[in-house]
Parts: sequence; structure tokens; C-alpha cells
Amino acid sequence: MRTFQTRVGGWYWALIIVCSCLLFVFFWIHQLLLAVLFAVIVIYEIEMLIHTHYVLTTEGKLHVCSGRFAKEVIISIDCILSIQRVKSFIFAPALSFHRLKIVYKNKEGKAFTFVSPRNPDDFIAALLKKNPSIAVVR
Repeated sequence: MRTFQTRVGGWYWALIIVCSCLLFVFFWIHQLLLAVLFAVIVIYEIEMLIHTHYVLTTEGKLHVCSGRFAKEVIISIDCILSIQRVKSFIFAPALSFHRLKIVYKNKEGKAFTFVSPRNPDDFIAALLKKNPSIAVVR
């Protein structure tokens, strides 16, 4: 089993800081409903920051984990078709705009997910070691 931590982009840190400042301001001016809303948002952001990681298991699975509030994605490494480096703003279990798009086969046909491991080259190499037929799109 091997665990890869997520890369965290500067935009994510800025988002946490802005939301924390708004939480403080709304608490200070006694806007309780807005303070509670931003408290929930900050808790969710910190939860994702702490718990987003990607695990390659010895059973040949890739577990994409992004916190306790989000559903874990489990992909059979044998079903991965391709990996492509992309810059994306789509909401995903990736805390950086520099991401890897993983296309895989599932019951409905094809699906994809985005991940942003700290060291994408090691991540790709580890996947290719378990499934050399994965196409790496440059």
C-alpha cells in the first residue's frame, strides 16, 4: 500500500483565509446565521485539506479520499485507461489547479476523476508499475 498526499495550491490557502476572515467579521458584527454558515464552510475546507489523499492498495485499487464529508472513489487500477496532465477549475478531490485526469472504465462505460498528488511523476510511475497499459497523454 502506498499513500500520496495532495498538492495544495495557493488558491486553496487563500480561500481558507478569506472564509476565516469573513467568519470572524460576521461573528464580530453579530450576524450569527452568516457566522455559522462560514464556520461550516471553513470546517469543510480544513477537513478536505487534512484528509485528501490517494492510496494505491496491494489489491490493485486506487482509493481517492477527500475527507469525511465526501464519498471515497475506488477505482480498479486494471480499469484505468489513461492519465493526462491538465489545469482544471472543476470541483474535484484535488486541491490544486495542476491535476491529473484519470479516465477509467466503470459499469456505465467510461468515467473520470481528477487528482493532484504532490509528486505526479511518482504517482504515474506507481500506477504504470501495476498497469503498464495505461496511456499517459502528454
